[in-house]
Amino acid sequence: MSEKIEQLVAMRLSTYFKTQTMTPAMTELKTELATDLNEAANDKKESGLDAEAAVAEAFSDFGDINELIQQVNHENGNETNLHAHHVVMDSDGLEIDDGDTLKINSDGITVKDGRVFSADATGVSINNGAIKADKNGLKLGDLIINDEGIHQHTQAAAEPNFGTPVQPLNLAGEYHDNLPLVNEQRFAMAGLDDLSISYRSARVKVLPTVGGDDEIIIREYMNHNNTTYQATTVQAGTTLTIEQGKVPFLIPLRVHVQILVPTKYLGNLQLASASGTVLMAGLTRLNVVNLRVTSGSCKLDTVTAQALSTEVVSGSLVMSSVHVTDQFGMLVKSGRLKLAKVQAGQFTVNVTSGSIQGNELVGGGSWTAKSGSMKLAFERLTGDLNLSDKSGSIKFGLPRDASYRYELEARSGRVIAPANSQPEHIADGYQTGRVGTTAKYTVKGRTTSGSIRLY
Repeated sequence: MSEKIEQLVAMRLSTYFKTQTMTPAMTELKTELATDLNEAANDKKESGLDAEAAVAEAFSDFGDINELIQQVNHENGNETNLHAHHVVMDSDGLEIDDGDTLKINSDGITVKDGRVFSADATGVSINNGAIKADKNGLKLGDLIINDEGIHQHTQAAAEPNFGTPVQPLNLAGEYHDNLPLVNEQRFAMAGLDDLSISYRSARVKVLPTVGGDDEIIIREYMNHNNTTYQATTVQAGTTLTIEQGKVPFLIPLRVHVQILVPTKYLGNLQLASASGTVLMAGLTRLNVVNLRVTSGSCKLDTVTAQALSTEVVSGSLVMSSVHVTDQFGMLVKSGRLKLAKVQAGQFTVNVTSGSIQGNELVGGGSWTAKSGSMKLAFERLTGDLNLSDKSGSIKFGLPRDASYRYELEARSGRVIAPANSQPEHIADGYQTGRVGTTAKYTVKGRTTSGSIRLY
């Protein structure tokens, strides 16, 4: 580090902070700015600029520091504030505390992660569904009002909503961005078998390459131009690793990333995201896909892979038009899983303290939830199906022309079989039987505390 550059940076920064109350947040911001600007200026000096020009260009690239100071003051207050909330407002909508306190976007509105209030295209829910209005009617506690009349929840009610219709994705629109492009890197696809992507706080899109079908392209868009914030990339043998650069503590850095992958890429793809959003779409020849989403959201649309493994921790995952030839493995902890038009050779889904919702599913396998609801509608069975929910209800629908044997058990709830079933054994909270004549597959549903309904 150049001592002269450090002095010049300190002098210029002091003019921005001379009228500020140096709260802990403001002191941290000044320190962080000094570190980042010194690094940027030294990089520019090494490229041939003198110290004065390097510092001036580093400040110019960074953007409006006064605006940044106002934003930090707004979020943290001019005095010590122990109860500040993290607020992000951009083209995607409004989020407070990463969406845990309040989230408003094109999908709808949620308060306290939907537990207190949620409103979207499917309807409105208050206090975890104590009051709920959707296409099935109005629910007020135990009272249900729908096209069948007014009745208690123990009486017959309309078929539950297994998921919203799939909305077509405008893939062409996903390539546009409203932040400045600050970094672009290109790598030849030839010889690459593994692509590893890791971002801690960013909006990441993995999309098909447009033009130049033989290159993997990385484009980073940011509201602050600093080389230390840009991704580090390493190509070692057949593996390309992309990892997010420095994430400042107080500077409200917004990072939008596009990873463009040729549609003919046949290799593996690993993606990890924390406190951000992920979109993967339009890739239909992948081998093994491994996803990890922590405190964020992820959407897969029009994706085909040989195998898929996903872990969601305190986040949400939406899949539509996804085809997995072999194993579809998923682990969800305190998260939400929504599937539409998803097909797999074998499903293995485990959810702890979360919810599963799906429609137009194709496949078989096991679905397990320890605490939460399970609502699944299958378009076609291709194997045995085993559903288990320790503390919640199970509602699932199978094609009316399907042929299978069933075994349903609810230790402290009701069991309801399809109207066209042929019961073989009925007891309190237990029923076995068959639907159709050939009974090619076996369907099992068990819950410890809740009810089971098979449509």
